[in-house]
Amino acid sequence: MSSARARCCAPTSAALRGLLAAAVLCLTEIAKTAPRDNDAWIQAIVKIEVPIVRSVKGYPRHFLERCSATIVSPGPFPLVMSAWHCFEGYDAMASPVTLWTESGAISLKLEASGGSMSEDWALLRSTTEWWPDTWIPASPVRVPLGSRISAAGFSRPPGSNADESAGDTDRILFIDSDCHVTEPSSPPLASSCVIHKGASGGAILGRTPSGSLRVYGIISAGDSAHVSYFYPADLLSSLIRP
Repeated sequence: MSSARARCCAPTSAALRGLLAAAVLCLTEIAKTAPRDNDAWIQAIVKIEVPIVRSVKGYPRHFLERCSATIVSPGPFPLVMSAWHCFEGYDAMASPVTLWTESGAISLKLEASGGSMSEDWALLRSTTEWWPDTWIPASPVRVPLGSRISAAGFSRPPGSNADESAGDTDRILFIDSDCHVTEPSSPPLASSCVIHKGASGGAILGRTPSGSLRVYGIISAGDSAHVSYFYPADLLSSLIRP
């Protein structure tokens, strides 16, 4: 990525001063893709924790998979969109999926998923009445080649020394706000957005011709340097009901 590119993923220190500076930078970059008089959509990009079981040396071990997600419908039981690979090994009997908001935790139920990396999508719904402050509609149409988009998801600052046991305390919202679609034909679609670990399940965002913000895809994978892949939201339009 060229140095002239607007992005929100520059390395920061683990110190609080660095994190605050990164947060300010993120808000600055977000403003370039959102209406300048309304940044409320930021709250629709959320953190989730998924209880999973993996085999370690022949024994089952319990872990928490930390990913991102997007609220794509209003309350009282909003629908949330994320990536299937965050749920591989999901242990529904252990505890529910948890979505974290500024006011506390919300329990989610996995309603449907693609079941593979080639169908890397998951839809979840709140198990209790909850009215999120904002949500972003999923686009029913495919984003064209060359379209300007943004990638938004939660991750640790690049270069952070924190390990997975540190939890969510240092995960902040990162946005690459000036990237483009490079392959729009069949899943996974490709873009020039740069993402980092933890952003999986986050949103690929773009504008309609009228200027409205839409979710065009679900962040699936990337090389943290030049390319990121996403599952197109238009393929899920028949499953999404506000």
